[in-house]
Amino acid sequence: MGRARARRAEAADRRRARPRDPWDPPRNRYGSGRGAPVLILALDASTPVTTVALARAEAGADAETDDREVLVEISVSAGGPSGGASEALLTAVHAALGFAGEDLSSVGRVLCGVGPGTFTGIRIAAATARALSFGTGAALAGNSTLDALAAPALSCSGDVLAVIDAKRGEIFVRRFSADGPTTGIGCVRPEELSVEGSPLIVGDGAVRYRGALEGLGSIPPDGSPLHRVSAIGHVISADLTPVAAPDLVPIYVREPDAEVRRDLNPWGRS
Repeated sequence: MGRARARRAEAADRRRARPRDPWDPPRNRYGSGRGAPVLILALDASTPVTTVALARAEAGADAETDDREVLVEISVSAGGPSGGASEALLTAVHAALGFAGEDLSSVGRVLCGVGPGTFTGIRIAAATARALSFGTGAALAGNSTLDALAAPALSCSGDVLAVIDAKRGEIFVRRFSADGPTTGIGCVRPEELSVEGSPLIVGDGAVRYRGALEGLGSIPPDGSPLHRVSAIGHVISADLTPVAAPDLVPIYVREPDAEVRRDLNPWGRS
């Protein structure tokens, strides 16, 4: 009995000393009293780049964003406006699960980017998220695409203006500080945009309309990753509080893309 106990102790010591493979599922660092981490599947198809990520978060801490561990992110071009986003999204979901060594049954939260952005992409992402939630029993959560765009940039500046190309010569905009959004979501022509201060301006709208916006703040080079909406941005910015499927409401902003009320625009010059 004494030798067997000693051998078990030696084996445990060897396991603790072994370097951990970065692709191994994380150990429960939260302690037995706080529950196992929740596996998050984040996805967004609101822009021409479809993006998916897997991450882990502490169970029961849905509003806390500091202790989330990203396992993998995959971003791909949707490849066209008709049907491309749906195929790219599902392909990216399965690829991310494969890279992380997980399967859909392990997912505890499906986090969906709800726009604003392309009408078709937003609908595809929301429908996919609802289907995955229904099929796996995972809870749903939603997050603004502008919030996800701003999140990585806030590590570089405490004043960020997130700008998404809305087509039709317009942009979707929202301003952020380190404490979160400081304005509502606006839709405006770039030449009519007026802001105080000198924010860091990011997003594909900033790239497309650089000439009209560069006098309002600083814009990173066109190839900067700060201009890309990422699923990681959703992971690090979203409140994961579950919502019912009917309450996963897309943010379209603009008529006639959908029958929604256009919010009062705080961005136009007087």
